[in-house]
Amino acid sequence: MRDLNSLENISLLPDLALCKLDSWDLISVRGEDRVSFLQGQLTCDVSKLEPGQQTMAAQCNAQGKTISVFRLIVLEDRILLTQPKSVSAIQLPALKKFAVFSKVEIEIESEYQMLGLLGAKSGQYIAQHIDAAAAHDKSRLLPDGALIKQPYPSLRYLVILKNNVAETVLNELTEHAELFTDGIWNALNIASGVGFIEEKISSEFIPQALNLEELDGICFTKGCYIGQETIARAKYRGANKRAMFILTGRASDKPNTGDTIELKLGDNWKRVGQVISGCQYGDLHIELLAVLPKDSDANNSQFRIKEQPESTLYIAPLPYATNQE
Repeated sequence: MRDLNSLENISLLPDLALCKLDSWDLISVRGEDRVSFLQGQLTCDVSKLEPGQQTMAAQCNAQGKTISVFRLIVLEDRILLTQPKSVSAIQLPALKKFAVFSKVEIEIESEYQMLGLLGAKSGQYIAQHIDAAAAHDKSRLLPDGALIKQPYPSLRYLVILKNNVAETVLNELTEHAELFTDGIWNALNIASGVGFIEEKISSEFIPQALNLEELDGICFTKGCYIGQETIARAKYRGANKRAMFILTGRASDKPNTGDTIELKLGDNWKRVGQVISGCQYGDLHIELLAVLPKDSDANNSQFRIKEQPESTLYIAPLPYATNQE
């Protein structure tokens, strides 16, 4: 099984690659109150989603700080949340404590599993072996799961299937696809400007600082939910002064979640932000997502990781428009 450091850059991605998302959890919310319950907990408008549809979303604490960021996927009989395993120990209890008076069951999913399929021929494989039309849709409900086409930069799909179907697909794919650890999935999330929260930085940032508004993960018209007052104030009063950026450069080691980002000012360095997630390719090239001041200069600023003072970083373009208010 290959790791990300076997690639010098993302352009060398194989035509068909499979990664089992071993460092990710699939959280299941079932029961007749699942929509109304999550509507009062999450930043997105769950009530407008039909089976097969998906959205980015966040769960926040009462102070409006983000406990977890996830992709929410609606199936016929349940709603699924995908998030890093490390944050589940915090997120699950935080969600369950509000479920006492609702008819919902919240647990780590046991009937379905997820895998990542990527590369130039991934759409062709899906059309031939999973669903002829699904490869062209942003998201699609399958007879035994769901398929979500992931955003820029490379063709890739999040595939969620019932266990028995998933094992059949996995057995076949091992003969046709190169196997990677899910470090490559993390690298593509970074390149697409989508940041997920690990346990170490849970409850540190409001969702706007993680670009959840630009990623359509916040609804400002749906009514009350946990943390809504702070999140609305940040939008309408301009209270949020931070945003998530892609930084790229070189370092001797992979950046770690929670590492400190410093800005060069003359001969000195000033702490300005924090790493959300990071990756490193085989030639020591690194890419990371970091929360920085919104007015950070992409043209004339040099950054480094404090924990790796020899590192050199510069701001790279995000693949989506950002709110400059």
